[in-house]
Amino acid sequence: MEIWNWQRAARLTFLALPLAWRAEQAFHALPNLPFSSGKGALPSLSIITPARNEARNLCGLLTSLQATCYPGPLEIIVVDDGSTDATSEIARAHGAIVVPLQGPPPGWYGKPHACHRGVEAAHGEWLLFTDADLLHAPDGPRCAVAYAEAQHLDVLSLFVGQKFHDLMDRLALTVAFEGLFAGRAPGAYALNGQYILMRRSVYCASGGFAAVRSEPLEDLALGRHLRRLHYRVAVLHANDAAYVRMYDNSRQLWQGMTRLGAGSLRWSGVGSIFTIAFISAIMSPLIVATGVVNGRLALRWLPLTWLAATLSTLPWARRTGAPAAALLTPLGALLVQVAAVWGVLRRLLGRGITWKGRRV
Repeated sequence: MEIWNWQRAARLTFLALPLAWRAEQAFHALPNLPFSSGKGALPSLSIITPARNEARNLCGLLTSLQATCYPGPLEIIVVDDGSTDATSEIARAHGAIVVPLQGPPPGWYGKPHACHRGVEAAHGEWLLFTDADLLHAPDGPRCAVAYAEAQHLDVLSLFVGQKFHDLMDRLALTVAFEGLFAGRAPGAYALNGQYILMRRSVYCASGGFAAVRSEPLEDLALGRHLRRLHYRVAVLHANDAAYVRMYDNSRQLWQGMTRLGAGSLRWSGVGSIFTIAFISAIMSPLIVATGVVNGRLALRWLPLTWLAATLSTLPWARRTGAPAAALLTPLGALLVQVAAVWGVLRRLLGRGITWKGRRV
């Protein structure tokens, strides 16, 4: 019985082409946040940032929020989740309200607890939960609240622009995001925890983050919870509203891919099959290269499979501003695949995953 077939492994790469088409359909089904020029008054807004050892990022975030052009009452709240750096001092220096915590109680993960405590200190009719590593455009919050009001939404979440700290960061996130979109039908989207705007009344009625207190990927769990309760939820593109650099170094990238890879597939349902197949297909040219080197595959397989992987990821590489990076996306797929397997194994062994100095 044949256990491994090199040509079958090589043909796997060509599965990336229809899955890339599927990802494109899902991506283009997501509308863009309109940037209106309206200056009418808007309801009060509380911007809540959970922060654990975020001194490095807070200056940029809070400077951008101080420049916000919001036509209504606005408050900025930083929840210091047991930081050991100057997170609180920097937040106060920028005029933010600081809510100090000493870590989550039993049964809670850190971020949902910090967000929930931030709501307790907030007064706004709208609550904007935003991560510390974002930089906001001056009109971003105004346009988000105006759109949510005009569309009578209960919750609005945005996919913002991405910045990268190095080539491997770019490669891994290009493959990871395209893989997630390949696994989702058009119109079926989870919340993006980097940017969640919610009516305060809806937060209180639904339980908000308290309802998903024990979920390591609280944004995906919260999105499903809110849709189950039939709230009006929308997810949009908004590259001009804000941008984020998710990871500052290779260690953060590895931990982030381990956490996301081990957890996000749980919320993708049947779509996770497409995500796994896509990432495996993009990684396949590396397997082909091994087969060529050891004489198990003809040389012609290598340029054919590498071309298929490149064409499949080219649209997403263009969106990152570096189309030439598509040539190296098999390396990014390898990192994503290995990190996901490592994360799953750690979860199965009960060892958990380290994120921001805590086990999740």
